[in-house]
Amino acid sequence: MDSAVSHSIKRMSPLMHKVALLKLLFVLANGVGSFAALFMSRHFALADAELATTVSLMIISYLAGNLLGGQLPGRVGSRILLLGCSSTALLALLGSLLPILPIAIAMILLFMFSAGAITPLFSVMTAQAAPSGDQVGAFAYLHLASNAGGVLLFVVGGVLLSWQSQYLLWFTAAISLVCLVTSATLALPITGSHLDTKDTQLKAKDVPIPSAVILAGMIFFVLSLLDGQREYQFPLWLGALGAGDAAHLFGVAGIVNGLLVIVLTRPLIALSRRWSAMVNMALAAICYGIGFGAYALVDTWPAILLLVVVWTLGEIIGITYMATLIAQGAPVSRQGFLFSLIPVIQAAARVLCVTLAVPMLDSLGFSVTWAAFGCVGVIFGMTCLFLRRARLDH
Repeated sequence: MDSAVSHSIKRMSPLMHKVALLKLLFVLANGVGSFAALFMSRHFALADAELATTVSLMIISYLAGNLLGGQLPGRVGSRILLLGCSSTALLALLGSLLPILPIAIAMILLFMFSAGAITPLFSVMTAQAAPSGDQVGAFAYLHLASNAGGVLLFVVGGVLLSWQSQYLLWFTAAISLVCLVTSATLALPITGSHLDTKDTQLKAKDVPIPSAVILAGMIFFVLSLLDGQREYQFPLWLGALGAGDAAHLFGVAGIVNGLLVIVLTRPLIALSRRWSAMVNMALAAICYGIGFGAYALVDTWPAILLLVVVWTLGEIIGITYMATLIAQGAPVSRQGFLFSLIPVIQAAARVLCVTLAVPMLDSLGFSVTWAAFGCVGVIFGMTCLFLRRARLDH
C-alpha cells in the first residue's frame, strides 16, 4: 500500500503540484467565506435577521460566481482567470474596509463571487495536468490540497478571529496578494480557448453528456444529502449530548475530519482504484450511512471521533470519483460547466437535508433521525452495488 501511494505521488507532474499549491492558497484566502456567520456578526455587528440575509447572499454570490466560472475555462486562459479573480478578491477585501456599511457588505459579496468563479478552474487544470492514466490520483491530490488549506485556515483563522475580526480580514487580503503573485509566476496547464477553435467548441456542445456522468451526478446528490448531516444535525446533537461545549467539540471534529482527509486520501485512493467509479460512489454512500447512522447508538467522545473516520471515507471517495468521472467521460468543452455544478449540487442537497431533518428531529428525535438517514445511505449504496452486479451478469 505505501509503495503504491509513494509511486502515485512521484508520478504527479510538476504542473499538478503547482495546481495543488494554487488550490491550497486560494482555499486559505477564503477566510471570510469559511467563517461567514461569525465574521459578519463580529465585524459588522449585524442583527440576527440581517446576519441571516447577508450570509444567504454570500452563499448565493459564491454559487453564482461558480456557475459563471464554469463557463470561462474554455474561453479564457487559466492565468487570466487566476489573475482576474485574485486581483478582484484583493480589491474587494480592501473595499470592505470602507466605513459605509452597504458598500462594505457589497464588497464582501463581490469577494465571494470571485472566490466562486475561480473554483471550477482548478478541476479543469487538474484534468489537463493529471498524469496519463492517473486522473483518480490527481483529483484525490486536489482534494487533499483543498483540505490541507482548510485545516490551516481553520486553525489560523480561528485564532485571528478570536482576537479581532479585522485580523482575519487582513490575513485574507495578504493571502489574496500571495495568490495574485503566485498566479503571475507559476507555469500553468493550458486551458484557454486557443486549444479549440470556435467550430470545435460548437461541435462539442452538440455532443451529449454521457449517461454515466448524469447517473454519477444523481448518486453524488444523494451523497451530498447524507453529507449535509454534518452541518445541521451533528452540531445540534453535540449540544444536546451535554458532553461539553458544542462549538468546541464541533471544531475538534472538523479539525479531525480535515486531518483525516490529508492522511487517508492517498492510501484510500490507492486501495479503491481497483474498483470502478460507480462502485466506489456506492461504497461512499454506505460509509456515510454507517458513519452518521451509528450516532444513534453512541454518546461517548472516542466513539464519535471513530465514526468521523467512517464518514470521512465517504467524503474522500465521493468527491474524488465524481470529479474523475467528469474528467474522463464528459466533453472537454462541457467539463468546466459540470465541475461548477458540483458545489451547486452540494448546496441544494444540504438545503434538502435541513428541510427533511427539521420536522424529523421535532417529531422523532435525534436517534431515530440518525438511524433513518443511516438506513437510507446503506440501502442506497447496497442497491447501487446490486444493480451494478446485475448489469455485469446480464
